[in-house]
Amino acid sequence: MNHEVKQSIRALGWAITLSMLLTFAFLVTSIYSMVQTILEDQGISIGEVRSDVSNGLLTLSIPLTVNNTGYYDISNFNVTLVLKKPDGTVISSGGTLLPVIRYGSTAVSWSNLTIDLRELLSEMEYLLFNDSEFKLDMLFSFRYAYAISFQVDAVNMTIPWGAPLYNFSLTGIGAPYNITLTGFLIDVYFGFENHSPFTVEGTLSLKFYNDADEYLGSGTEAINVPPGYRFTGSVTVEIENLSKYTGSGYIEVSFESPVLGFLELGVVEYG
Repeated sequence: MNHEVKQSIRALGWAITLSMLLTFAFLVTSIYSMVQTILEDQGISIGEVRSDVSNGLLTLSIPLTVNNTGYYDISNFNVTLVLKKPDGTVISSGGTLLPVIRYGSTAVSWSNLTIDLRELLSEMEYLLFNDSEFKLDMLFSFRYAYAISFQVDAVNMTIPWGAPLYNFSLTGIGAPYNITLTGFLIDVYFGFENHSPFTVEGTLSLKFYNDADEYLGSGTEAINVPPGYRFTGSVTVEIENLSKYTGSGYIEVSFESPVLGFLELGVVEYG
């Protein structure tokens, strides 16, 4: 083997070694930078969830901030959101994509989840009257330095649920008044707290029955309760047949709302 060939082989060997060292250094600095950015510097942060209700749909908007303090660009940053019931059943999913987050820069994106309130409450009626919580999985996948793929998962995060008719109850029945030969009026008092993020607006309806299951009369009342407010009021019921009123029986309660649709709230006994 002549001297020139030996020199070429030696040069190739040095080139391969240098290339491996550079690749190794790149991998080390990339991984170190990514770990520092995402974990140590908390480069991914989640803001306060916002909510909006329209046409019976509840939209949760979740802000995400990515602060790239590392040495390289972040690309194809994909966010996947999965909202689940307490038992793990998926309610809704969504996501967003940030094409590029340059090193030394910050990007903010909003990911939305849409929930059909009527469908949800028909399946989980207790959510009308009880505060609860859902579980949220946030899955992040991205490429760092345009070369290395990573995935970070944040699972079973908590999203609180506030009941729109929290502690709904009939608190009393007034004395009959405006008594005539055929009937009279009676006031039925009720109250609840709106813990939900939307206004509870609609018509509350009552149907009166005696203890022999005979229909006596009905009444309605329009209500409008903003989020975070407690409501107390009454529904005036017209008893149509005085002779059938025994002083005891039960009341069927329903509520119809542009947001929630028609809801059967249950039966309450009186007397």
